Amino acid sequence: MSTSVSSSVQPGTSHAKKNRVIKNWVTISAAIIICIVLGLVIRIQGYVSGNEFAPSHFVQRRFSFYEIPLFHWQITPIRRQDSTPPVATFVKTKILNTLPKGPPTSWHLVSLTRGLSQETKADASFLLAQLELVNGQQFHWRDWSQKNPKHAAILWPIIHRLSKRELYILMPMVFSTADSGIQNPAEFQKLIDQQLSQEYASLITDMREAGKPNIAAKLLNEALIDYPNQPVIQRLSKNE
Repeated sequence: MSTSVSSSVQPGTSHAKKNRVIKNWVTISAAIIICIVLGLVIRIQGYVSGNEFAPSHFVQRRFSFYEIPLFHWQITPIRRQDSTPPVATFVKTKILNTLPKGPPTSWHLVSLTRGLSQETKADASFLLAQLELVNGQQFHWRDWSQKNPKHAAILWPIIHRLSKRELYILMPMVFSTADSGIQNPAEFQKLIDQQLSQEYASLITDMREAGKPNIAAKLLNEALIDYPNQPVIQRLSKNE
C-alpha cells in the first residue's frame, strides 16, 4: 500500500497571508504620507525668522530656525547673519566711537515671523525703522547727520542711551524733533531735554499708579542722572 502527502496550500492560509501583505503596505504608505505631510507643515509653518538689535554695539542680526508648529519646539540650530543697516554702521563708527569690545551680550527683538503669519514688530523696530529710512537715493539720517554734525553729536548719544534702556517708545518723538529744522544746537538740546524729562515723568507716574514701584524707581533714577535740574523730575523725586 502506498501513501501520499498533499502539498497544496489551504485557501484560508493564502488569503490571510495576502491580507497581511496588503496591511503592511497600507501601513508603510500611510507612514510615508504622514511624514511627507508633517515635513511640508514644518517646512512652511515651522520656519521662524526675525531680527534682533544689540544696543551696546549698535548692530543688528537676522536669525532663523525650524520648530514644531503649535508646540514651538525648536528642531534645528539657530542660523544668524549680520544685517546691520548702513546708518547704524555710520553712527557707531563716526559718532559714538566708544562702543565696548567683545561680542554683544544683550539683544532686543526687532521683528519675528512664524510660518505664513504676518510679521510681528517689537519695540526696537521704532529705531530700526528710522535707521532704514530712505529719502530718494540717500539714507535719511546719515545724510542729516553729515549735514548737521553738531546736532548729530547730540541726537545719537541720546538714542544710544534710550536703546540700552529699552525705551524705544520715546524715539519717534526725539527723531521728529531732530527733523523739525531747529538751527541752534543748544536750543535743540534744551528742547530734547524738556521733552524727555516730561516723558520720563509720565512713565514714572504711570508705573506708580499701576502698582509697579520698582520700575518707577528705576525710571526715576535714570531721569535724575540725565535731567537732575528739570523741575518735573525734582518734584517726583521729592514725592517718592
